Amino acid sequence: MRAVTLPRFGGPDVFVCEEVARPVPAAHQMLVKVAACGVCGHDLLNRAGNFPHTRLPAVMGHEIAGTVVEAGPLVTRFKPGDRVAVIQRIPCGLCALCGSGRENLCSSGPGFYGEGLSGGYGEFVLASERNALLLPDSITLRAACVLSCAIGTGFHALRRAGLELGDTVVVTGASGGVGIHTIKLARLLGLRAIAVSSSKAKAAHLQDSGAAEVIVAPDLSFHKAVRDLTRGEGADAVIEVVGKPTFNSSVRSLKAGGRMVIVGNLDPGNVPLNPAMAILKEIDFLGSAHATLADLRKVVDLVVRGEIAPDIGDFVPVQEVSRAHRMMEERKVSGRVVLLHDDQQ
Repeated sequence: MRAVTLPRFGGPDVFVCEEVARPVPAAHQMLVKVAACGVCGHDLLNRAGNFPHTRLPAVMGHEIAGTVVEAGPLVTRFKPGDRVAVIQRIPCGLCALCGSGRENLCSSGPGFYGEGLSGGYGEFVLASERNALLLPDSITLRAACVLSCAIGTGFHALRRAGLELGDTVVVTGASGGVGIHTIKLARLLGLRAIAVSSSKAKAAHLQDSGAAEVIVAPDLSFHKAVRDLTRGEGADAVIEVVGKPTFNSSVRSLKAGGRMVIVGNLDPGNVPLNPAMAILKEIDFLGSAHATLADLRKVVDLVVRGEIAPDIGDFVPVQEVSRAHRMMEERKVSGRVVLLHDDQQ
């Protein structure tokens, strides 16, 4: 099959377009022809060599939508021709985590697309009934690829935050793919969303997407502005998409009893934390991984009902993935960049 491969870790220009072996589905798996694949900040970190489980040469990409072309004899819910979106990994379906509906944390299955499993920068991927969802005709494959990660990650994080109607939530990295959809979801849930962005040029788009207020913070210090907007009290929760660069200001943005939901870390490494602040204010720190299949099902329902629309900043041919990565690194786009395979270009 045709694929854009990562032969070594490095900058955006390390990718190579070449022919590689097509994945072979097991009896309980499907072969999916990829139509579109979103580019995530996780991809940029993976390309740079920050994930130890990535085996080189790798075919990256975990935001995938496409069409089933083969279904193994043990597959009963899908058939060739079905249009599907997938969550970011194939879980085992047998461990305690899978049994409790937390298959997004499973480490016993085939793996995460783009790391242990060939991903959406290639022409075909494997999928199973444990990670795939049948798409309604009203959702295009171009849009469907971002539902699990770009929208589902924020959906999962907001569920983890346990917020109530009228609560205030701060979203860092708000103009990125995960951030902007989290803003949209927060508005849909009746929350007061405060968007944090380093770019003044993206403020109007964030307001149009549902942000009650936008804080433009090129220096990534925004806690004083949050306190001003909340009459000195602070926010009920922060959805921390950026990680290390904004972590300190995010903690200081929280009210007593607030919750920090950590979704991303764009600058890998440790962060300083004064335990006294967490103790005296009883702040909860919660990790939040990617969407579950149940989350994806709910996101699809929201899109079908017209309650949220995918925010895609640009479409790029998969052969030009280096350009897509540069666009992401240079922050030239709001929302998601989506790679299109030949039949979608």
